[in-house]
Amino acid sequence: MSDANPMAWLPFAIAEATLSGQGGGADELPVAWAYLLDRLKAAGELVASSEVNRNTVDYASGMRHLMVLLAVGVDEALRVEPDPVLAVTRTSTDDILTWGMECPDCLYLRAALRGGETYRLFGNRGTARYVGLQTMNGIASTANCLVDDLEMDADGDFEVVLSADEHEGNWMRLGGDHPTLVVRHFFYDWDTEQPSVLQIERIGDEVEPKGRSVAADVAVSRQIHALGEFVHDNLKFFLDFNASPPANAFMPPIDRSDMGAAAENRPVIGRYELQPDEALILEVEPPDGVYWSYSLGNQWWETIHYGRHQSSLNAHQAAIDSDGILRVVISSRDPGIANWLDTAGHSNGAMILRCVRTETAPTPSARVVKFADVSSELPSGFATVSPEERTNIVAARRRAVHERFSA
Repeated sequence: MSDANPMAWLPFAIAEATLSGQGGGADELPVAWAYLLDRLKAAGELVASSEVNRNTVDYASGMRHLMVLLAVGVDEALRVEPDPVLAVTRTSTDDILTWGMECPDCLYLRAALRGGETYRLFGNRGTARYVGLQTMNGIASTANCLVDDLEMDADGDFEVVLSADEHEGNWMRLGGDHPTLVVRHFFYDWDTEQPSVLQIERIGDEVEPKGRSVAADVAVSRQIHALGEFVHDNLKFFLDFNASPPANAFMPPIDRSDMGAAAENRPVIGRYELQPDEALILEVEPPDGVYWSYSLGNQWWETIHYGRHQSSLNAHQAAIDSDGILRVVISSRDPGIANWLDTAGHSNGAMILRCVRTETAPTPSARVVKFADVSSELPSGFATVSPEERTNIVAARRRAVHERFSA
């Protein structure tokens, strides 16, 4: 990690470096460009030398991930602007630009705001299983709520004031010089649930933004320098984090709100590590509450593409056995089990049980078996699918994901 800016692995650090001069970036363009190239070279060497590379799929996905991080960082750098866009728009994270194990059921929106100003967020809730609002100061959460916790009319219309000072009615606190609003939609039924429709407007007088006096060459230099830090440091952060869980097991649930996660999200994080002839069977009593799901990622902490593979299952999609236990099989080949999670050829990677506003956040049990023995290792009556049914399931996932991000 960068000693000058320990948060350099996050995209928001690019904006902070530009607007606040934080992060120790060089303010001369040739120096900044040289630094970017140096960091990209170091990142490529880190991918090539990593012990998580065990087959060509692992290595190729690592090099592709560098392109993803570069694209995410460039998008962040080019959109740095002291004047906020008064709209709630999609983040640069979608099913293609994926980092940090974003949720396969989620559509993320955000709005860039100014410290010291007051805003009105208004619109319709939609029909997603979960719609969460979060105001953030950098990486830290300032306020967090479900839209369902707010006053809302019978049609799902609502409004909420965002400001540093408390207001009557629906209100969320803003903090910091460059606050942001994040909106998370978690969908259970990908085919029918609809996201919220939101707008945002400023209330009262405009506040002169900080950072407007930064000269153009200095601003671009800082963006380029911070871009280099982001690509390298993000890669290293998640490589290091991926080594934390034991192989083929889970850690206890953790609170990641200090890193931008929603306060009510308690992820149970694990790591799979399988030979081609092996499978991993997970067993857990699913929690009661608003939302839970399983998802798989590769060793670079990219969520495995959930439109091309059945790499995730939520409470609407999964089949629960007659004894009330959720059993899933993780493998690189289709075992014909309904609750299969596809590693897409990766030898190792991340697995997450997300528990959002649930009564418990259980730690699944996990055991490695031979792929040929999967059926005999499961209790009788488990749900199966034919190859034709699997093809149709994946085709439906592909259509739903395309519609989610093409709107």
